[in-house]
Amino acid sequence: MKPNFLRAGVAVAAGAALTWGTGAAQAQTVNVKPGLWASSSAGTMNGKKLPTILDINGALTAQQKSALVAGMQQLGLPAGSPSLSCQESGTFELPKPQSTEQCTFQVSPSDSTSGSIQMSCNGQLKGGGLGTYKVTGKTSATLGWKLEGTAQGMPIKMEQTTVYKWVQDDCSQAPKGMDPALVELLLK
Repeated sequence: MKPNFLRAGVAVAAGAALTWGTGAAQAQTVNVKPGLWASSSAGTMNGKKLPTILDINGALTAQQKSALVAGMQQLGLPAGSPSLSCQESGTFELPKPQSTEQCTFQVSPSDSTSGSIQMSCNGQLKGGGLGTYKVTGKTSATLGWKLEGTAQGMPIKMEQTTVYKWVQDDCSQAPKGMDPALVELLLK
C-alpha cells in the first residue's frame, strides 16, 4: 500500500470545493512512525458543513455509523470524514511541486516537521488559499486549509482541518474495538 496520509489530505482539501486537480508540496521528507494511520477531516464551505460519509443517505447503516463514530472516538479523532492508510516507511516524502491547468502550489517548510502551502488558481476557480501542516512526535499530524475565491461567478470560502494519528504497527489488523468491515471501507 502506498504511503499517502498527508498527500490524501492535500488532495481532499484542494478537491473538496471543485475538481481542481490535486495539490502538491515541495519535496520534503518528514519522519513518521510506520504502521496504520487514521485520519479525520472536517470543514465548511461558504459557512455550511462539508458532508461526510456519515451524512450520505444509504452509505452506512445506523449500526455502521454508530460503530464508526465510536471507533474514531476511541482513536482520539472526531468522526468527520474518516480514513485509514498504511505508512510502510519511517519517512514520508511530501509530493513535489506541481501545477494543474488551473492552480499552482508553493510549499514553504518552516522546519523538518512543518510548513505552509500556498495555492493560487486562475482557471474556472479564481482565488487562492493557504494551508499549514505539522507532524508531531512521528505519531500525529495536522493539515489545515483556508481557501477563498470564485467559481463560475459564485463566491467560495472553504476551511478544512484534517487530523492524522498513528494507530498501531500492524496494518493488516483492525484497530482494537473497530469492526473489521469498517476498516475495509476506510482503508485507502
